[in-house]
Amino acid sequence: MWMSLHNKAPLWRGRLEPHVMGIAQSTSVQAFNLFGILAGSLLAESYNVFSYYPWALLIFPGLLSNRGAIGGLFSGRLSTGLHLGTILPRVRGNSEDAVQLISSIITLTAFSAFLLFLGGSFFSLIIKGIGFGEVYMIFTVIFTTLALSIMVITPVTFMVSIIAYERGLDPDMVVYPITSTVADVSISFVYVSILRLISIENKLVGLGLLIVILLFIAGALWLHVENKNKREYANTLREFIGTLIVVTVIVTLTGFILGRISNRIGDTPRVYSIYPAMIDTVGDVGSIIGSTSTTKLSLGYFPAKLSSIRDHIEEISYAWSGSLILFTVYALLSCIMYGFDNFGRLLAVVWWTNLLVVPLIALFSFGVGIITYNRGLDPDNFVIPFETSLADGLTTAVLFLMILVWFR
Repeated sequence: MWMSLHNKAPLWRGRLEPHVMGIAQSTSVQAFNLFGILAGSLLAESYNVFSYYPWALLIFPGLLSNRGAIGGLFSGRLSTGLHLGTILPRVRGNSEDAVQLISSIITLTAFSAFLLFLGGSFFSLIIKGIGFGEVYMIFTVIFTTLALSIMVITPVTFMVSIIAYERGLDPDMVVYPITSTVADVSISFVYVSILRLISIENKLVGLGLLIVILLFIAGALWLHVENKNKREYANTLREFIGTLIVVTVIVTLTGFILGRISNRIGDTPRVYSIYPAMIDTVGDVGSIIGSTSTTKLSLGYFPAKLSSIRDHIEEISYAWSGSLILFTVYALLSCIMYGFDNFGRLLAVVWWTNLLVVPLIALFSFGVGIITYNRGLDPDNFVIPFETSLADGLTTAVLFLMILVWFR
């Protein structure tokens, strides 16, 4: 009897442990989104600034999403490049592909700032009725925020990729979830700080911000001139610029929806404090699914057809389970900070948002990877950028609907 029980135990553990480890790894990686509560707290505590500038809340999701789309491109290409050996796990003396990739990221960030400025100004003029004098403020805030944040986000993304790879971790699982949280916190902090600075209306402050913007634009133009005829750089820009335009349209609408949430719930820090962490987590689920699937496609682990999603169910289930655990934690932390009244309603809102959005993002991420691969395009230029922007917009829209349902 003892021997039979003893022999059966390892079989039971052998079937269970890989699933437990998979969920634990996915949850621990996505747990970096807990720092997204810092970004949410900045949003919640700065509500008076957003009220003073009616356009500020409208363009905030665009800054997070566009930076997330470009960061998704960067982390996806880094992960695949490290697996394939086209990018080396070191800082100095790296490959030409690595240099061109970083150059394209800086250029695309400047271009995304221009697109966000156009979209944010147009919607602010039409919807919020701002004067043309505030258009320059929008220009200043968007370009300065992205210029300063890229100085933090780009080196952090590169270093996390190298460290993860050297320590035997899967960059596809680790890099984007960590760096997207760093990006959200950095952008939120810089954005709120810039808004407070321009409210001072000091000429020296204005001059300093203008110098930052001019250096950023000049640097991006110089990199473009230097690299425009190089294959990797040119291919990245050609394939991604169309993606960036679509993403900008989506995220501008996301800002409009967030404005509707503001009108619905007013100054309610309970929701604002977890909003960045929620959209970041859904984006991370899609990035894990998309990045791991594109790497498997590149390595030939499964055929490039939609039915291959059956061979990817474990990665999907691990990522989804981790996100649902974290959504529960977000609701709990929010209530710890701002009170437990309506905890049940808030928990229902975040659970239903997760259950409705995550399956759609999972299918979308996998499907875009298959479609772009079959068309001879680089899936890393499309999957994470598209899914992160869609995740932000869809999560915001479903969150708004759930608030209407549960907080009537």
